[in-house]
Amino acid sequence: MSTQENELKILHLNDLHSHFEHYPKIKRFFAERSAGFSDVLRFDIGDNVDRSHALTEATLGKANVELMNALDLTAATIGNNEGLGLQKKRLNSLYSAANFEIIVGNFKDKGQIPSWAIEKKTVTTSFGMTIDIFGLTAPYPLAYPHMGWEALDPESVLAKQLAASTADFTILLSHLGWRFDEKAASTFDRLNLIIGSHTHHLYEYGKYINDTMIAAAGRYGEYVGEITLKFDGSYHCIQSEIVAENVRHLPTQVGDKEMIQSLDERGHQLLQGEVIARLPHSLMNESPDYAASHFVAEALGQYYQLPAVLLNSGLIVQDIPQNLTLDALHDILPHSIRMVKLTVTGTELVAIIRELYDVGNYLKTQRIVGMGFRGKVFGEIVISGLVDEADQVLYQAKPVIAEQRYEVLVPDQYLFASYFPILKGSGQAEILFPKFMREIVADELKKRPTVEH
Repeated sequence: MSTQENELKILHLNDLHSHFEHYPKIKRFFAERSAGFSDVLRFDIGDNVDRSHALTEATLGKANVELMNALDLTAATIGNNEGLGLQKKRLNSLYSAANFEIIVGNFKDKGQIPSWAIEKKTVTTSFGMTIDIFGLTAPYPLAYPHMGWEALDPESVLAKQLAASTADFTILLSHLGWRFDEKAASTFDRLNLIIGSHTHHLYEYGKYINDTMIAAAGRYGEYVGEITLKFDGSYHCIQSEIVAENVRHLPTQVGDKEMIQSLDERGHQLLQGEVIARLPHSLMNESPDYAASHFVAEALGQYYQLPAVLLNSGLIVQDIPQNLTLDALHDILPHSIRMVKLTVTGTELVAIIRELYDVGNYLKTQRIVGMGFRGKVFGEIVISGLVDEADQVLYQAKPVIAEQRYEVLVPDQYLFASYFPILKGSGQAEILFPKFMREIVADELKKRPTVEH
């Protein structure tokens, strides 16, 4: 292919979530579709890192950055999996070996842009056109302050950035979801191209709102994006082609399977090196006892010194072996889920218990996706420290008093999702940062004197 005058090629990836099974194809796509073009921009739009993969967990995302480096990225922005899935000190070091820049304008540390990020990047093409590249991430105001970050309103930040821009062309790397992107396209005249993510939406051939182009490439590396733009001498876009390529249509090569397997094996080997505990016996997670679920619930309650825990057995993806390594625990609790301390009245507590059982009977065989859940089905409701009898609820073996206040641990998934509407309107909810469920269980087991390490 010969280089085309006044032509810009853009390649992009988003919401990989550590699904490395397509990585060899993605890497070739980025290299092959760049060939022959003088002006190529390559982007990752966030949520590349997901600790559900053993290698990501073992390296806390550093392996992801190695793989991103091999794509020869121009820049990336962060998603909530980077911002909320890693403790602050880990995020501060995540990109230390990156050969690309992180652009995020609405993510601050004590009012300042983090040392590893920039608010915008300006590039000049070979034909003289200037491009301002902005990056914005979903703000999560209830969560980011507890992680030590300040996430600003993205619309306000974008308005200021566009007002100050003198570039010929503007691009937004948006980890904000399709609703924000389409509203922004309708609102801002100076916004030329949005490359979107976060809500895992797919615009197979792009979308055009007013004079703004929008691209999005789904999730998990199932699609990769290619944008080809041509400009006249005044830097007006006169031709555009936006395509999200299905990776199933890309050829497999010898060695792809081995590379994917090696990434998985490397992660498991690293995690297997740390033994958390040697239990008296293995714990099954089958009915009627759900011993593994009760074990996890009790460990969570003991760690936080709270007597009552509510969770669903589907959170415990596998049985708990007698020899419990970090690798096994990661398989058992792969979720990016934290616990919530719920403070409610006795009246609210009784209503919550009854709703959990009623709705739980419907949910138990349902496949659950999103909100940090990395299991298969919802499973059964498991309760520790509470007993629901025919005519009353017992909290630590004592009848619940209507006006008294009680504390209960629940997964944050219950607060974010719409399974149990009563939880959203009951009492006070405090998300317990910064650790995930499996990290809490590991810490609790490590400090128990009765468990052999």
